[in-house]
Amino acid sequence: MKNLNVGIVNLIISTKLRESYFGDNNDLINESKSLISEFINTIKKSPILQLEFKVFDNIENKVIENELMATRYIDNNIKLFEIYTIDEIINERKKLEKFTNNNFSLLENKNYKNKIKLYNAIDVLINESLNDYDNIDVDNLHESFNFILNHIKKPKNNEIFNKNDNNIINEEVLEIAINKFNDKFGLLGENDKSILKTLIKSSNEDKFQLFETYKNETLTILENVNDSKSKNVIEKAINKINEEMSYNINSKEFLEKIDEDIVSLYELKNEIL
Repeated sequence: MKNLNVGIVNLIISTKLRESYFGDNNDLINESKSLISEFINTIKKSPILQLEFKVFDNIENKVIENELMATRYIDNNIKLFEIYTIDEIINERKKLEKFTNNNFSLLENKNYKNKIKLYNAIDVLINESLNDYDNIDVDNLHESFNFILNHIKKPKNNEIFNKNDNNIINEEVLEIAINKFNDKFGLLGENDKSILKTLIKSSNEDKFQLFETYKNETLTILENVNDSKSKNVIEKAINKINEEMSYNINSKEFLEKIDEDIVSLYELKNEIL
C-alpha cells in the first residue's frame, strides 16, 4: 500500500473488527476494540490527524451536485492544511503505522476499490497542495481532483452502500453473520434477520427510522397495558424510554447508542406482546 493516511488505517481497523465479530475468537474481538480505542486516542492527541480525519469524513460523505460549489468545497477543505508542512504531516502519519500491523491484505476485497481510491485521491490533494511548485505532479493532481469532484457530485441515497462497489458489508458477509447467530442462538426468524440486516448494513438514516418506529410502537403498547400490578414498572419503562432514548441523529450519543437502543426496544417489544 503506497499511501498511509487516516482513511486507509480506519478502514483496516474497522475491517479487522468486523471480521473478528464474525469469528469465534473473543480475544480477537477484544483486541480489535482495544485497537480502535487506541486509534481514537492517537487521533485526538494530534491536531494534524484530527484535521485529516475531519477532511476525509467531510469529502467522503458530502453531496453537492453543483460543480462550482463542489469545487469550492474541495478547495476549502484542502486549504485547511496550509498552516502545516508536508514533513509535519508525514511525521504525524507515522503514528498510524502501528495500527496497520501490515494488514493491508484485508483491503484486497474488490468492494473496497472505490473507497481506497477516494482516500488516496484525497491524500494526493493534501500532499500536492504542500509540495514545492517544481515538484507538483500535475497529472496525478488533476486525476485525483476529478475523482473526488465526481464522488461529491454523485447523488447518494440510503442504498448506496448496498449497490455499488464500495460496499463494505455485502450479502455474503450478512449471510455469514446470520449463520453465526443461528449457530449460537438458534434459527433466526424473519424479523430477527431484518433487524440484524438493518444494524449491519443500513445508513444512520435507516437506523434512526427503525429506532423511531420501535420506540413509538413500544410506547404505544406500554401505554395501553391495563394491569394495575405492573403500573409502576410500566411508568418507569415509559419514562426511561422518553428520557434516555431521545437524541439527534447527528450527535455523538446517537452513533454510540443507536444499535444498542434498537436491540433493547426490539427485545422489550417482543417481551410485552
